[in-house]
Amino acid sequence: MAASHLLRHTSPGAITVKQFLDSFHRVWLDARPARTGRKPDARLPRRLGLAVSGGADSMALAHLCRQWEKGRATDDVLTVTAFVVDHQAREESTREANLVARWLDDMGLKTQILKLEWPEMKASAFETHARRLRFQALGQACRAQSIDTLLMGHHQDDNVETTIWRLCTGARGAGLAGIPPVTRIPECHGLFGVAESGSSVALKTKRRAFDFKITHTNELQPLPSASGSPAGDPAEKELRLSTGGISICRPLISFPKTNLLATCHENNIPFVSDPTNFDPTLTPRNAIRSLLAQDKLPRALQPPSILSLIQKSNTLIQSVTDASNDLLRQCTLLSFSPATGSMIVQFPSNKNTSSPTSPQEKQSHHETQTLTLRRITELISPFPENHFPLRSFEPFISHVFPPQDSHSHSHSTLTPTLTNPPKSQTKRPTFTLGGTKFQPLEWSITEPKHDNNNTNTESTMNENANTNTNTTWLLTRQPYMRNRLPLISFTIPPTPTLPPTAPPSPSPSPSPSPSPSPSPSPSPERCGHTPHTQEPSTKSKPPPPSTQQTTDWHLWDNRYWLRLTSTPKLPKSPGPILNFLVRPLQKADLGAIRVNSCLSTPDTLDRSGSKDVKLTQTKHPELVALMERLARETPGQMRFTVPLLVLKREGGEQVPVALPTMDLWLPNVDGLREFGSWEVRWEWMYKMVDQEGLELMGY
Repeated sequence: MAASHLLRHTSPGAITVKQFLDSFHRVWLDARPARTGRKPDARLPRRLGLAVSGGADSMALAHLCRQWEKGRATDDVLTVTAFVVDHQAREESTREANLVARWLDDMGLKTQILKLEWPEMKASAFETHARRLRFQALGQACRAQSIDTLLMGHHQDDNVETTIWRLCTGARGAGLAGIPPVTRIPECHGLFGVAESGSSVALKTKRRAFDFKITHTNELQPLPSASGSPAGDPAEKELRLSTGGISICRPLISFPKTNLLATCHENNIPFVSDPTNFDPTLTPRNAIRSLLAQDKLPRALQPPSILSLIQKSNTLIQSVTDASNDLLRQCTLLSFSPATGSMIVQFPSNKNTSSPTSPQEKQSHHETQTLTLRRITELISPFPENHFPLRSFEPFISHVFPPQDSHSHSHSTLTPTLTNPPKSQTKRPTFTLGGTKFQPLEWSITEPKHDNNNTNTESTMNENANTNTNTTWLLTRQPYMRNRLPLISFTIPPTPTLPPTAPPSPSPSPSPSPSPSPSPSPSPERCGHTPHTQEPSTKSKPPPPSTQQTTDWHLWDNRYWLRLTSTPKLPKSPGPILNFLVRPLQKADLGAIRVNSCLSTPDTLDRSGSKDVKLTQTKHPELVALMERLARETPGQMRFTVPLLVLKREGGEQVPVALPTMDLWLPNVDGLREFGSWEVRWEWMYKMVDQEGLELMGY
């Protein structure tokens, strides 16, 4: 991230609209796409929300936004909505919120008061709980009005105070980079359309001249490409990654508090002042503010020095990020499967990397490898971004980035073969890191066979591919802990809720977006298509969309967004309510799937009433294809991390019906009596990930 947003404004006067817009442009363009999940856009957002508390900071921000709104060109569409939070924690809260709302109305700003709903039980850590409720209320209010950028009034003094406090608590590295000018909205994880969701982007699978198979000895072997898609595999489809959500932007971060106060005074803008913010005995933050105001801190802790520290920290972060990008280019993503939550990565060998010499270079190289390992891990991990500190990745660097003196095998070009791979000198351990399981793979390398008629550049590895046979790893979600399985529930038909807050996509889809829908659909101008859908191939053509009902989007295991669409086969007499669960596939489910498949064909029983396995395989090619596909795409324990759609019957019986992310209905689903009244389809999207990282690794 560039540090241009740290430019100091030394003039104590009021902020002009031009100065405000210049600062807004700088912080918006400097923001990394990963911070917002969007591509860089030189144009400022035109649907803005303002978080207004009534203090001088937010009131100055409201005034500047209103002046911008009034002075825009007639063809420049700009809407600004101010949100005032009524915490309802004190008797005066509602009165104060109404007062601030009147001030904003007098400015001419569209204003909405958000009343927080507290749980009946008193929560401990009031400030922490209030922060969570406040951001969730702001995020949902923005979603309801199709606002994707929320402005806040943090200023330079806040930045300095925050950094000093972090210094006092022992922070280092990114912790000393100050308040981020642009970031994703916090405290809203799992809220569709608010946190890292709301739209989607297509991820087209890259077909190579070979597909991979993992043997029981963890050897990576190719499957013949000429044989086509094996039975049970879906046709090639676009996979979708979740994008969108609400961004927080702080356009006043480069202005000191004096500029904001002058803006209010010179323009007769009223504001409230909370006396508790100036009592140095209440909070450490207040104590720091008091020391700064009285100029009692040493020179190294005064604003110019702290701002210089922030700028250096941001420069260092950008330098490490750039180096991490270079290291990612040396990695090769052999396979990435959001459907199964897995990928195969070939890390660079010691032959492809230069050896650092000086202690400073070694430290920088170490930091680069640590950041890169975390970025790769987070593509699969079920935990939110930056959930684990960088230091927790340091002990595992040598596992995936071999030291310079380790043994390697080098050839100019790579193509996997069926021959036995050479054994590495030391056995690489399987390990779990950041919610991701790393499993070493072995594979062999030979010179490729050149075919003059083959113009497919994907038939050979990337030129930067690793030349070491023992740097290839399979990454999957770590196994679940006992009795801690992620569960989400769906009811068909869904319980009526509020109408959608965003229009459904107009693009054709196997599962048309319903109207009304209980949750916002991906915005057509953002993604252009609906997420992936699936329905039983034997079902008849669905009735008109007006009879369809769709559930809310739910986040399962922090990895998959899922929702169901139901359509009654007889609209005038819909069937009974269906209850579904989504949970991980388990060993017992495989037995239940076999039994359910066999029960539909009585002639597979022998005279004693037992199942004839060979006859069952003959009579049930779908079952055989399912098992073969699971063995191929989800080898070993990996299959027990994919989501399973389960029909929950009265009495608690659970009937496996589908593997939604693999777009697969299980055998004999059409024979279930519950599906005699309903057509059920699903949509799914993979979580928001670092798309830049995928692209750098060649995907």
